[in-house]
Amino acid sequence: MLTPVARIGLRSTIKLLTALLLTTAPHAQAATDGNLWWPADGIVSGTCGEPRLLPHPHTHAGTDIARPASTPVYAAYDGTVVWHKAESAGYGNYLDIAHSGGWVTRYAHLAESSTEPLVPNGATVTRGQLIGHTAMNGDSTGLHVHFEAIKNNIVQCPANAGRGTTITGRTPSPISIGTATTPEVVQNGGGVHITGANSYTDVSSTGQVYAWNGGYYGGSPTGYTGRFVDAKVASGGGGYWLLTSAGQIYAYGNAPYKGGSPTGYLQEIVAMAAMPDNQGYVMMSAGGQIYAYGTAAYRGGSPAGYSGRFVDVEMTPDGGGYWLLTSTGQVYSYGNAQYWGGSPAGYSRAIVAMSPTRDGQGYVLVSKAGEIYAYGNAQYIGGSPSGIPGEISDVSYRTDGTPGYVMISTTGAHYAYNTPWLGNPGGTTSIF
Repeated sequence: MLTPVARIGLRSTIKLLTALLLTTAPHAQAATDGNLWWPADGIVSGTCGEPRLLPHPHTHAGTDIARPASTPVYAAYDGTVVWHKAESAGYGNYLDIAHSGGWVTRYAHLAESSTEPLVPNGATVTRGQLIGHTAMNGDSTGLHVHFEAIKNNIVQCPANAGRGTTITGRTPSPISIGTATTPEVVQNGGGVHITGANSYTDVSSTGQVYAWNGGYYGGSPTGYTGRFVDAKVASGGGGYWLLTSAGQIYAYGNAPYKGGSPTGYLQEIVAMAAMPDNQGYVMMSAGGQIYAYGTAAYRGGSPAGYSGRFVDVEMTPDGGGYWLLTSTGQVYSYGNAQYWGGSPAGYSRAIVAMSPTRDGQGYVLVSKAGEIYAYGNAQYIGGSPSGIPGEISDVSYRTDGTPGYVMISTTGAHYAYNTPWLGNPGGTTSIF
């Protein structure tokens, strides 16, 4: 007879082998036709759009496909995995897959979780690939997978999936997300931030901070969720904030903590911008949702019709507005932020970051290949460096009024244009 420990080990081994076999099964294939596939075999036990009374009156936002425990759940289309923290109610253990054109599919009540995933956060998956197994958690009264299709934050309900409908997994659902080419995935770390005429600060995806001629106030925190995706240096350079993909804020030096860890966002948190008085900041999700804290005001967000996903947000010098940037170079202006241009043509890699001039009368955009696009009073000094280790992940414009900028690659290599080059950090393989 197997001991309890041996039985656990055997179950884990079987589950791992099953995952490997099913993940590489021929059913998984790159998708180009725009058709979402159903994520599991089963019987529809709850429909999208139907009224619900329990646990509180609401409209059901997805399709429930009833199946026994540990039944495989598959990706409905190619995309990027975004895990969410487990909830005590609602979705329970769930993940999203971000697709092109503002589309997201959601898979809830999974046996796996963000801390014990089958496919990790940020992984690229293919339609039909195994991503999890059914379980019962959250607001679930029976074993099923809860499946949603969302476009630009709005749930899309299939028309022919009424209660009792038999669903065959990995076959076309009634939903098409179109056949547009999927924009290149962007997944960077905290990046580079100019702090003075002869200083800048780097932040890696694990929260390591490298201060070049600037103040070091701490870093490498523990217990965070996801990875570090952005940072902002306080006015005057006396501190900084680090931001994770779950919206957690870590404040150092004289940078005060004003809030964080928002709920209800789609995809993941990707960027932040700070107020000039150091008493507030905004953070942004990959879906363009804005969350404001402290003295920062909410001035708009969640625009419709964008392509790619949102990758950066920057504040105006007086804090009266901000710009949002997508991976296709679209710029959205809110408050007193003026639109100076965007959507450049001919770039070879995804647009990853933007940085405004000191007076906010212009900005530069940068692509993964280091291609620079200057708008307003921002000046093009150079770009497209050769021999980049990894890919360019961030750019920072000079803060002293002199035209110039520095960009950083995912391996920490700096490329300086009309600004001092101060070195490259070593001892880490984390992305910047």
